[in-house]
Amino acid sequence: MATDGPPENVVQDQVRSLLEYEKVKLWEPPYTNENKSASPELKILGEKYALQLCIDLGMVENVLESLRCNSLQGLSAKKTFEDTGLATIRINYTSQAKRKEKAKLTTKLNISAKDLRAEIAKLTGMNEEHVKLIMNSKVLKMDRSLAELNVKNNSMIMVMQITLTEEEAKEQETIFQVEMKEQDERKAKISRTRKGAEILAQHGENTDLSNVPYLEIADQKGRPIPIPAVEKKALLLAMTLHEKGRAFMKKKDYASALLYLLDADEEFGKCGSELLNIVDNHAVLQLEVVWCYLQLEQLDCLRDAEERLRRAQTRLNKCYGENLERLYNLKGNTANEQVLYLRLKLLQGVVLYHKGKLDQTKNHLNEAEMLLGKLFVDDKKVVQLMSLGFTAQEARLSLRACSDDIDFAASHIYQRREEKAEIRRKEKAERKRKKEEAVNSLVAMGYSEKAASKAFRSANNNLDRAIEILKRSPQPAYLDDEEAGPSNRVEISEETINQVAFLGFDHSAAEIALRRFNGNIERAVQALIDHGGYLPSSLLNSPPSSSSPEDMEVEGGRGRAFGRRCRRSFESSEEKQREREIVEEVLADIPEHEEDYLDMTLEEERDVIIKYKTWLQGPQQSTS
Repeated sequence: MATDGPPENVVQDQVRSLLEYEKVKLWEPPYTNENKSASPELKILGEKYALQLCIDLGMVENVLESLRCNSLQGLSAKKTFEDTGLATIRINYTSQAKRKEKAKLTTKLNISAKDLRAEIAKLTGMNEEHVKLIMNSKVLKMDRSLAELNVKNNSMIMVMQITLTEEEAKEQETIFQVEMKEQDERKAKISRTRKGAEILAQHGENTDLSNVPYLEIADQKGRPIPIPAVEKKALLLAMTLHEKGRAFMKKKDYASALLYLLDADEEFGKCGSELLNIVDNHAVLQLEVVWCYLQLEQLDCLRDAEERLRRAQTRLNKCYGENLERLYNLKGNTANEQVLYLRLKLLQGVVLYHKGKLDQTKNHLNEAEMLLGKLFVDDKKVVQLMSLGFTAQEARLSLRACSDDIDFAASHIYQRREEKAEIRRKEKAERKRKKEEAVNSLVAMGYSEKAASKAFRSANNNLDRAIEILKRSPQPAYLDDEEAGPSNRVEISEETINQVAFLGFDHSAAEIALRRFNGNIERAVQALIDHGGYLPSSLLNSPPSSSSPEDMEVEGGRGRAFGRRCRRSFESSEEKQREREIVEEVLADIPEHEEDYLDMTLEEERDVIIKYKTWLQGPQQSTS
């Protein structure tokens, strides 16, 4: 029994690549005779390629003859169109015997789609009234000419038959409607995500949007990277679309993921090259686009895949250093980022295989397999670390960073947590210093400390906006209410805190505000809104707790939520409420951990390595 070899479409891709590389023209001598038949030279070429590709000779011969005939037909169709204006239209349809069929017909492009439908009905034996014509996922309108519908010579049209029986007609129509609905929904989701991403990217530039949640750009250790405002906006938009695509990849919905990833790639193209050299997002994106090509078996994207992998390698080298020296100096180890190089080597090997370069394919797959053995994590150890209170993600990343040593991994997690906590402490101290300087400036202008603090926070820490707010804002009504006194005696239920937190506020900040206003939800919410989600110390008459509300922020990281805040006005318009919902949808797909993109189980990579190494072995006989 022979081992499984690559499918015919893969063999066709390999053969086509070899023909292009060697500049072989199958439609010309010595491979095609004067009478357009195949010459003996075609068989010799087939034997050469079969040996070179380690593939069954019969399959290679079939592929070569198919490509030769297609070339001849294409040349004939082109000449016919040039000489007569008659275009060749390729037709794909399902016969009454439920078989997939292909056909061709020639026609003028000035006829209507309805006339074309009539010709197709005659050709296929279908009932004209039960036929729909689809090109590029769109139904052709019967009253338009083919030229108006952008039908060209050698265009491919799919024929959908609404079959004669009522039951089959309903089934076909339902399938078609579902497909069209899915396409429309996918487009609508991308548009919605883009809107949410743009809102996030505009944070701080539009006064009305200054208190929406925002993203921060950070290095591999979670430290914010200073980036000019214009480039930061472009990068944040690209990163948000990227994360949405990654969310679909986790669900194995590679078709949807690819749409978001390609959209993100377009946005990355608007960023300066220097910026892309200090963050690894763009390199990771290239790998993920090609990974989607592979999972969707989009072999026609071979050239694009090769260019994307070249780009990924260049970006990784710029960001991490040729030998990962920049990354090592920053983090002290490079184990987790090695998964990116594993995927890079693997995908490069796949592309080389499809180009028929088997020796280079073998080298790349061997390198990928070696990295796989080094980086694969023991699931039992992951479970052990989880029993200590760590997350599965923390466990995998730390085990990989510590060469699968469970004791070192536990220590590594504690160390990483402390490093991130220290970064946050420094950030809080810096924010506090800047705030004090700004408040002092406002006090020097004649405003009270309480009013200055409130205005500065409401203005999202922008001094000029704070001055404008102070000039036109009345004193908040809730400050004059006798009920608005702090109390530790009032019992605040978890349900009440969750009600306030559900509106987008930090859980701890919600509890502090409720205690400040004796459990009055409406007053607590209004105060949180006025102060950007956290009550300032000027509102807290009692000594602050060990965790000051001004210091409470959601942990930041690589392209993810960093400090959720609520809008300034609780009684916002319906449009603003919809915007907020869109933003929350986007944030739901932003990962909590800054190294989420490195958290791969590597099971899919292992399966791809096994499959392609099996194909490399060629047709062999196995004993039973």
